[in-house]
Amino acid sequence: MNIDGTSEKEGGYAIRHSHQPVSDFGRNQVGGEDLDRKNPLATTYPKLFPYGVGGIEDTRGKFIGFDEHVRWALQYHNRRFRTHHSFPFVIFGMEQKCKALQSARIQMRRKDFERNGFIINSVTVSDLQQAEKEEAEHRPISNPRVCLLWKHVFAVQYRGFIWGTCLCLRGPSLWMTINPSDTHDPVAQIFAGEQINMDDFSPVAGPDSNRRAQNIARDPFTTAKYFFFIIKAVLSALFQIEVKGNRNVNPGSGVGLWMCCTHLLGLGPY
Repeated sequence: MNIDGTSEKEGGYAIRHSHQPVSDFGRNQVGGEDLDRKNPLATTYPKLFPYGVGGIEDTRGKFIGFDEHVRWALQYHNRRFRTHHSFPFVIFGMEQKCKALQSARIQMRRKDFERNGFIINSVTVSDLQQAEKEEAEHRPISNPRVCLLWKHVFAVQYRGFIWGTCLCLRGPSLWMTINPSDTHDPVAQIFAGEQINMDDFSPVAGPDSNRRAQNIARDPFTTAKYFFFIIKAVLSALFQIEVKGNRNVNPGSGVGLWMCCTHLLGLGPY
C-alpha cells in the first residue's frame, strides 16, 4: 500500500523493509515539505480509524494533543482501541519515545563548558541533519562539533531530581514494594467489564479463573488502570498522600517527599 498516492518509485509505504521507515509522528512539523502525507496510525489501523481519517495527531480544525486523544481512544465505549492486539503497545511506545526525547539534557563539567561551550553553540540544524543521514547509512559522524555535542547529551532529568532530593532531604527512610495481583482481583475484573456486586460480594460468584485471565490478557489498559488505582489507594489510605493535578497533597502525613517507580514485567503497559 502506497500512502502518498504514487506508484512510480518506492516510498511512503505503511509497512516496508527499508533503512528509512515511515515516521510514526502524526503531526507535520511547521514548515515541513511533506504536508500531504497520510497519518501513520490511521493508515496502519484502518479498522480502528475507518477510511484512514481521524488518526491521532491528524490534521484537524481544532488542536488535540497526543495524550488527550489517546486517553479518549482507550476510554471509548466499545473498547475496540484498548482490546486491539497491538494498538495500546504501539501508542505507549510512541509516548515513551516522546518522553525520552523531551528529557534529554546536556550535562558537562565547568571546565568542559568553558572549553566547548562556544563550539556546541555553533552547531546548526543542517549539521544535525547531515549527522542523521550519516547515522542512517551506518557511517561515522564526520562533523566534530556534532560528535562533541553527542558526547555531552544524557537523559538525566529524573536522575538529577533524585540526587538533588537526597542531598536536601537525605536518603529514603522507607523502601516499599507493592505488587498487586490483577488476575484474581475483583476490582480488576470490574474494570474489565464484569458485573460484580462488591456490596454483596460472593467469592464463588463471577467468572472462573480462565475467564479472569482472559479478561486481563485481552485488555492491557484495564491492567494499567487497576495498577494505578491500587497504588493511589495505598498511598491515600496508608500514607495520606493524594495527587491532585501536579500537586501532592499530604496533610499531616509527615512524608517529606515520595517517589514511585514502575517497571515492565511483560504484563501490560504499566
